[in-house]
Amino acid sequence: MGKTLTFLKALLISSFYGSLSSLWRIREFGRTDLKPKGDAKIYAHWHGDELLMMKMGQFRNMAVMASRSKDGELMAWVLKLLGFQVVRGSSSRGGAGGLKGLLDAVIKRGCHTSLAVDGPRGPIYEVKPGILALAQKTGRPIVPTVGSAGNRWVFKKAWNQCYLPLPFSECAVIFGEPIEVSPTATEEELEKLKENLRKQLIELKGKAEEHFHRPFLPAVRLNSLSGA
Repeated sequence: MGKTLTFLKALLISSFYGSLSSLWRIREFGRTDLKPKGDAKIYAHWHGDELLMMKMGQFRNMAVMASRSKDGELMAWVLKLLGFQVVRGSSSRGGAGGLKGLLDAVIKRGCHTSLAVDGPRGPIYEVKPGILALAQKTGRPIVPTVGSAGNRWVFKKAWNQCYLPLPFSECAVIFGEPIEVSPTATEEELEKLKENLRKQLIELKGKAEEHFHRPFLPAVRLNSLSGA
């Protein structure tokens, strides 16, 4: 009964999301080559953008990770119903298995994949090393990707300030310049690439918010902390 109830909940959530997201007016900027049969790429985004990013990855041969928790079981079913290939694990629980699953999806099945680089618990706007390891082992480029919505509901109690675009909202999705990771990259080189990815994502997120005439204050705070 438990599995049946989980599936029914997932069916309800995915149906709601599919209906709502069909009403969004999405404008894409930069590289717009996210195609089901294109060369596999690794899309990197901030955690708060995930509900908009889900729309971009639907039915596009996209592999994603869901945790092994009870909530992760529900999310896995939601993602499957929305056309994703799902592997189980996270950076805090079952991470090695999850990374191996993504490796197999990219290398053996030619899937794209997408990761929230500051998850699962933050700190927000800081890149974790997992995505660089994935790019290094698969030989696939990392494409920085950000989003924003003109009208949205912000979950203010969430650590990542996750938002849900409202019906008929204009949304902006910006693709950055791909980052290649050499299979022989040293720790120092990987650290520089990680910082490059963080700066691209911060800059692009600022542009996405500026599109709707909103300031992106975390970018100012992080730049001041890093001495930029």
